[in-house]
Amino acid sequence: MAYLVKQKIRGHTYVYEAENFWDPEKKQSRQKRRYLGVWDEATGQIIPKTAERDVKTTKSFGPAYLLDSIGSEFELRKKLSNSFGKDGDLILTIAMSKLLHQTSLKNLRHVVEDSFLPEMYSLKESFSSQWLSNFLERLSAKEAAMTSFYSSIVAGEDETLIFDITSLSSASRNIDWLEWGYNRDGLDLPQVNLGLVLSLNNHLPLYFKLFPGSISDVTTLKNLVAEVKSFGITKSLFILDRGFYSESNIKEMAAEKIDFILPLPFSVNIGKGLISETNRDIENPANAMRFAGDIFYVLESEIQIGEVNAYGYVLFNKKREGKEINSFYNRLIDIESALNGKEFNNPLGQFKLIAGNFERYFECNVDGKTIQLRRRVNAISQAVNRFGKTILISATKRKWVEVLSLYRERDEVEKRFDDLKNELEVMPLRVKKIETLQGLLFIFFISLILRAILLQRAREAELLDKKSIEDILMELAKLRAVKVGGKWRLTEISKKQRTILEKMKIGIPIEANLVIKKSGA
Repeated sequence: MAYLVKQKIRGHTYVYEAENFWDPEKKQSRQKRRYLGVWDEATGQIIPKTAERDVKTTKSFGPAYLLDSIGSEFELRKKLSNSFGKDGDLILTIAMSKLLHQTSLKNLRHVVEDSFLPEMYSLKESFSSQWLSNFLERLSAKEAAMTSFYSSIVAGEDETLIFDITSLSSASRNIDWLEWGYNRDGLDLPQVNLGLVLSLNNHLPLYFKLFPGSISDVTTLKNLVAEVKSFGITKSLFILDRGFYSESNIKEMAAEKIDFILPLPFSVNIGKGLISETNRDIENPANAMRFAGDIFYVLESEIQIGEVNAYGYVLFNKKREGKEINSFYNRLIDIESALNGKEFNNPLGQFKLIAGNFERYFECNVDGKTIQLRRRVNAISQAVNRFGKTILISATKRKWVEVLSLYRERDEVEKRFDDLKNELEVMPLRVKKIETLQGLLFIFFISLILRAILLQRAREAELLDKKSIEDILMELAKLRAVKVGGKWRLTEISKKQRTILEKMKIGIPIEANLVIKKSGA
């Protein structure tokens, strides 16, 4: 007959079902037990055990823990909560989810549901596509909260900032701000323009502004200057791309006292003149300088662009020249091999198709269906003379090394825009309302901040030599939280996961429940 046995261990009373039986081999009475649970003294009841088969939920824990840890160092959650109240945790959760998986708003709910983020921030929302659309539209109306947040992250940034502009395209007919304009991605679609502000001190995105697609670049720059001045920024610098150059743009920036650095196109007369003037003297040993381990030959001069005085810097790097010459002539010879002496039904059409923008370097003669190519020596020489060279112009006189260093910093902005358009899947825009778009871009802006911090930390930890950010997140995604008997428990941390966290100087998590925060706190 079965009966109950209580056993007290370390202050807890455990209850077992016991039953006696005769062991014929040992010729004695023995007892077998089955564990039932813990005895609750207050109620006089057994609290049943929870078996592994009773597990209700399992969630991805590692990436959520990593992003929350690095965001805390920047006080990102605190700043969002101070500005947006309880919505701050929702913004952070959606932004983190966009980093964890590239997916549409419609499918974002599945990413959130698999992540420990809702538990970490004590969230109860559904994150359905309809809920997200409503939330983003509501978020776009919180202009005062956004201004407060921008002010909190711009605080202390009173030195140089990088500005840049890009185009975001869409086929939607419901976004009023979509207009035709100069499209930097070469897409035949209407667009909105996005201005992004980046700190030169820590390379983090600080501010963004959305503009109608037809507004000119200089007008956008003026608006951005006015916006950041309201946050207390007294000194700003625009580092722009080659496509921004025109005499009218330079004149307008000078009139507005906008400081800038941009590359001068070789195709304009001033660019051609500087290359021609410096070709003879550029390799003078007196002009050899070193930058980041590479040798540059440098010539500086004052230049006149219309009515504006500026400063030009011709920089020549022989290592880059060698690579460009090798690539150029390989392409030239490949075209000749594919076309020269060959017969085609449409020889001129085939020449244009294969030669592409190298068409200018050949004379193409057609004899019946046969193509005969001859190199345009002067055109090739002019191209080769530019290899290894860059012309940078600056609104104010600076040392060449500062100009080159600042221009290279622009790569950070390009990387952030690349993140925005590709890895975070903003392009092409899929939303239907300008209000939803503004809310969505603010979410992406928070994602950019998190990704920039994560990149910095991973680079400092020397993890990016063999791993990408996506590899790191995927490895940590294997660390899961399992809900057993109402309590979250972590799966075993692997050696790879431990190494990632230790190298990034992030504490190893002990219990999942310890990272759960009060909503909005």
